[in-house]
Amino acid sequence: MGTFVRTQEIEHEIGPTGRFSLRVTSPDVELRAVEGGMARVRVQFELRAPIEAEADDIFERVRFQVAEGSGSLVVTEPKRGDSGIGSLVRILGMGSGRIETSVSAEVPAGASIGFDGVSADLTATGFRAAQQYRTVSGDLVLDRLAGDVRVRGVSSDVTIRAEAALRLEMNTVSGDISAFAPRFEEVRLVTVSGDIEIEGELAQAREHRVETVSGDLSIGVVGGITLEVRGLSTEAHVSVPHRSEGSRDRRRYVIGGGEATLRFSSMSGDVMAHPTRRFSGAPVPPVAPIPPTPPSTPLAPISAEEQMRILEAVERGEMDVEEASRQLSVRSTVA
Repeated sequence: MGTFVRTQEIEHEIGPTGRFSLRVTSPDVELRAVEGGMARVRVQFELRAPIEAEADDIFERVRFQVAEGSGSLVVTEPKRGDSGIGSLVRILGMGSGRIETSVSAEVPAGASIGFDGVSADLTATGFRAAQQYRTVSGDLVLDRLAGDVRVRGVSSDVTIRAEAALRLEMNTVSGDISAFAPRFEEVRLVTVSGDIEIEGELAQAREHRVETVSGDLSIGVVGGITLEVRGLSTEAHVSVPHRSEGSRDRRRYVIGGGEATLRFSSMSGDVMAHPTRRFSGAPVPPVAPIPPTPPSTPLAPISAEEQMRILEAVERGEMDVEEASRQLSVRSTVA
């Protein structure tokens, strides 16, 4: 049984602001932004077969499907059933691990990007228009980005490094999130158990939001921020000059002039605000502290069954984190 390498080359003019979509199951993927309007995709297959003629036959069966439109290119892994190339391997009677694929593509930097992966790790570099990434278990590294970025993930670590203003929306179940940008025009991050790290200036015109069930949030402060923290079991650690106000389950930390607003809602995750490590930014001037609000009378804990009901509702998407935190703050009797 030998190993044979076959390559599929795809090239299509989509224009500087066209649309590019890639849908895969498990290959490692690299997307790189280039100037001009041509999109080029290279899919490499490593095939195990007894003879070269059989390898050629397998190659014809597993070639990616291509849809070329005016200003658009869609490249899709072939599907038989619901498992892509893995399903084809079984249909061909080749056993497990007999086809390995990798995908690399050069796409215009101003094109809109769509990526769907199951267990595919992705590296994308240099894009600056609308981008949407969806993955089940593959990790994402998005480098030197700008523009409007949306991510949907299940158990994926996501690293984002932007070189210009970024509008970021993410919704994940687990896996850690790191996002660094000189400026965030908007931040909307929701995760169940993943930890989140963000660093960069927050635009003043919008309210930025981060919601977790048990994940922690770390903020590298650039400029003035009003940090609103909602959650009875959430602790806040602010290591920059600030003043604090509010009640036990709704606290505000005003850093500098407090120009931008970031709301953090969590059931049990903590938040840390610290000086920026990556961006210079304007220095945050000290603010005069004010006496903290006296603590309210502790509430009796709710029953374990009720906590579980609320947690399951959050995981099903039937209740947001803020409502869950409010319900958990209601006095109840331990079962």
